[in-house]
Amino acid sequence: MKHHVKPIMGRQLPTPTPTATPPISNNLQEECIRVNKVYDWVVLANSYRNKIALPDDCQALVDAAIRAGQDITLSCVEPVSPGPTCRVVSIRRENITVNGTTVRVGVVRFVFGATVLVRVFADGTPLCEFTTTVQFDQEVVLCLPEPLDEHNILCRISAFECSPTGTVLLGGMVQLDVIVCVEIQVEAEVKLEVLAKFCSPRPNNIPIPSPTPSFRCPPITFPPQCPPIFPVRNCDCQASVNALVPNVSISIGIPLAIAVGTIQLIADICPSCDPSSSSFTFNFFDALLPDVLGDQSFSFSPTTISSPTCITVLPILPIVTGLVVTGTGVRTFTATGAQETLTYSLTLAETGLGLPDVIILTLTDSSGVLVFSATITVVPDEQLLVADCITFGDIVITTP
Repeated sequence: MKHHVKPIMGRQLPTPTPTATPPISNNLQEECIRVNKVYDWVVLANSYRNKIALPDDCQALVDAAIRAGQDITLSCVEPVSPGPTCRVVSIRRENITVNGTTVRVGVVRFVFGATVLVRVFADGTPLCEFTTTVQFDQEVVLCLPEPLDEHNILCRISAFECSPTGTVLLGGMVQLDVIVCVEIQVEAEVKLEVLAKFCSPRPNNIPIPSPTPSFRCPPITFPPQCPPIFPVRNCDCQASVNALVPNVSISIGIPLAIAVGTIQLIADICPSCDPSSSSFTFNFFDALLPDVLGDQSFSFSPTTISSPTCITVLPILPIVTGLVVTGTGVRTFTATGAQETLTYSLTLAETGLGLPDVIILTLTDSSGVLVFSATITVVPDEQLLVADCITFGDIVITTP
């Protein structure tokens, strides 16, 4: 029996070369947003006088008190539930001239109302009380371009004061003087193209304060932003590294001694230009050449990473752009598992197009003594990428 043997075709592939992922940018760009545009905003204050008839049962008591020579006084409690109201009853369009320009406006008639509680006293003693509704109207000129109508008008009574004149008129009538403060706003939903960039959430790292013994409602104001907390200031530059560089010399130990091995750095500094999302891991694999140090292989993981400082100059060689981050982290030796907390400085730099890039890492102990130093100037260009982040400070504002 013959056996047919087919030759095996193929070839051994080399170990893949790591390639850095391009940094995710978060630059200023044109965005379309949906917002409410304010077409007009008016605040007005006016006083009005209303004549109110006493209810029959209250009028009988008042008439008897007047015949008895008692002094009649009144008070007005404003407003009671429901609160003050403001509604549009009519709109007419008119052409008016403002600063020499003809403008088409809306003349809007509003009716304001409120339910108040009136108390009547005879010689300071409560005699009777009743609720009544006061109403008054006013026309206001507003920017109300067609097709905007009453549904685009927001009206809010911000303050209301009621005071009686203290005199009972003929026919059992009393006068109430009312002062009202009104805020009127015309708005409509629009789509705007703006120059903006996306916000990033901040880390939940603010301690919860102890509760205050008492609470007092603040006045209604436009609250300020919290710049030290949010929005987080974007980075001015960012970097991505996926580097594996063999046969490099480093300095390690106290005092520093030379060791040779492979370094590996995987870093994502300011992804989407967000400093709170930075991360990196660094590994040193000792080549174990004849020496007295023993296996110095270790891994280093940061616990804090600063926002990067962008650089364009390094003392050791010319670069195009780069960045430096600092912070603290934990070094773990592979052979013994021993750990220590160290301070680090990590520099990533791009040189000219196609030329090897640069990684510089230094580690310092709690006494300020340098315990590790590596300056790698042979990092393949495709394994390290540094990019600029366009921020609001990069925009040059010009005026005509």
